[in-house]
Amino acid sequence: MPPKVKEKIKKKKKKTKKQKDGTGSVEEQYWKATLEVDVLQDHLSLQRQVTRQAQERKDELRGKLLELQEDLQEERDEKQAIYSEMTRQHQDLEHQSSARVQALEDEITELKLQLSKSQHALQMLTEESQRIAKEKEAEITELKKESCLDQILSKLSVAEQQWTNEAQAIHQQHKQMLQDCGLNPLDI
Repeated sequence: MPPKVKEKIKKKKKKTKKQKDGTGSVEEQYWKATLEVDVLQDHLSLQRQVTRQAQERKDELRGKLLELQEDLQEERDEKQAIYSEMTRQHQDLEHQSSARVQALEDEITELKLQLSKSQHALQMLTEESQRIAKEKEAEITELKKESCLDQILSKLSVAEQQWTNEAQAIHQQHKQMLQDCGLNPLDI
């Protein structure tokens, strides 16, 4: 309580003790009523001050509450924005991952197809190469046979020439012998 109110209450208590001792006059009753009015006004003033302070405190707390609610809402909004962004990023990553997986699977399928075609082409080339090799071997064998025949023919030609030369030499010898004997070789 403020000091002024305390003093008035003390004065009132002193006067109230005096009045209890005896009956009061009209002035005393007036003075008593005035004192009571002052005390009640002071009390009312004090109540108003307390009420005003309480109202100020209430307003202050209400302001803090509103500020805290705004901060809380901002935090919630920020949290929601972060959550939304993370969800979006997660979905983007899933989409990119799915697209990458699909692209890789498509690439694998394409590479398998190319491998199959390459293996088929290799098999065809191998078969063609083997066929050509067989043909060449047969041709080489034929050429070797022809070469052998050519060699034989060449040898036979050489032998024929030798035989012809020998036969002519023998024929010439016999012709000479017939002429030496006085015979004409054409007659015989």
